[in-house]
Order: sequence, then structure tokens, then C-alpha cells
Amino acid sequence: MLNGSWLVGTSRGVYASAEGGTWERLGAYRFRITAFARSDRRLLAATGSGLWELSEERWLQRHDETLTEVMDVIDEEQRIVAASAYGLALGETESSGATRWVWLSDGLTVSQRFTNTILRLGDDHFLAGTEAGVLIYDGANGWLTTSLQDLPIRSLIRWQDHYLAGSDRGLWYSDNGVDWSRTGTEDAVYALAAAGDNLLAGTEQGVSVSADARAWHNAGLEGMRVSAIAADARSNGHWYVGGSPGGLWMTQDHGRTWVGFPEIPDEVEAISAAGARL
Repeated sequence: MLNGSWLVGTSRGVYASAEGGTWERLGAYRFRITAFARSDRRLLAATGSGLWELSEERWLQRHDETLTEVMDVIDEEQRIVAASAYGLALGETESSGATRWVWLSDGLTVSQRFTNTILRLGDDHFLAGTEAGVLIYDGANGWLTTSLQDLPIRSLIRWQDHYLAGSDRGLWYSDNGVDWSRTGTEDAVYALAAAGDNLLAGTEQGVSVSADARAWHNAGLEGMRVSAIAADARSNGHWYVGGSPGGLWMTQDHGRTWVGFPEIPDEVEAISAAGARL
């Protein structure tokens, strides 16, 4: 069921649906889900209590006693990169099957360690969206600061060869990940997603859409705090949106009309599109 299914991370676990099918909760655990990492070989779910590898039959624990409150995750070929409230950690799987974690955030302040979102730039090279702005981790040089400091960053995306950061005080733009300037909306931005040639933003006032990250228009769900968005790459204008609170909603016409799913819990923080590789 996982291949080709949409996945929704809620305050009470993971829900999955094949296109046109019903939603079913995946597994027995009712953890708060904060992010997914999806590849051809596995599905990882970040939770408020650690990190899990999911299948239709079982959940396999990937965290140890040091890794809790995972906010985001990247699945690399040989390792896992986890962003947590306590910093950034690299996990490598040992021959026993256990994952050994190495922490990278020593020397940072408490707010700098609290990492909400991460974006891979290259080998051993990441953007980290923290409670104290955007930092860069370079495996050769350690932690580097950027011009975007002193405000919480909720989302990061690479879009049309640029970097965008959603924060508690609007949207920010960069060509290189180091130098940032404000662009477009000044509303709090909790989620970002590409939708064809457009960019979607989840804000305190619903869904916003832009073709250039500067001029924005509302596409519905006004008044809902949108915490997760995903677009179907195979179908233009087909989006799923999660509210926190607000539950799960879908549009197939660029936001002109919306359908809700009352079977999904009210708090949604992560959505993975069918066929997505994160």
C-alpha cells in the first residue's frame, strides 16, 4: 500500500491512502508525526518521540536514548540526517542493524540547536532552519552563520534555483543560502511546496500561491493555520493541505474548491505525495 500512496502525518500517527481510496492508519503507534523521508528502499517518519522506519507490517525503531523530538529527517544513501529540538545528528546503521548517532551541534546556543527543518545542499553540507535563524553545516568547516538570524525558521525549500525560508515573520529569499532578503508575504509561513511552476505557502491565513515568490494570492482555507502542503506532480492543481488545527483538505482545481476528510485527526504536520521521493 505504501508505494503510490499519499501519506499524512497527524497527532495520532500515520494515515495512508491509494489515490481514490479510503484513509487507513498505518501501524499501531499513535505518535505525533512531524516529517517524512521517502526513498525507493524505505520510509522514515520523524516523531515527537524519536525516529521510525515504517512498513505496512511494522515500525522499526531507528532512534536511541539520545534522539528524541525529531522535527525533520533526510535519508541519504549511507546514513540518516535528523533534525531535532536538541540539534543535528547523523545516524549510520551498524552491522547489528542498530543506528549509531553522532551529534553535530556542540557549541551552539540552545536556540541554534533547536532545528525545525533541514535542506541538503551537497555532501556533508546542509541548511538548518532553527529557532535562531538559518545556519549552514559544512562537514569540512563546521557551523557557519548566515544573514538570516534571530527569528524562528519553520520551512526551507529550493525552488527555481533559489532558496526560500518560511519564518514567523514572513518569507525570505536567497541565491546562495548565505545572504537573505525578505520577499512577498509577511505572514508567518509554516510550510512550502512546489506545484508545477508555482510555489505554495502554508500561512496563518490559509494557502497562498505565487509564480515568482513575490506577488501572492490566497487560494482558500482562509483563517486556518496551514502546517503542511504537498502537490501532485502528475496532476496540475491537485494539492493536499494539512491544518494544525484544521485537519486534512484536498483541491483538484488550484484551490477554487476544497474537500475535507473528517476521518483524519485535526492536527496534521506532514504530507508526502504519492510517488514522492523526499
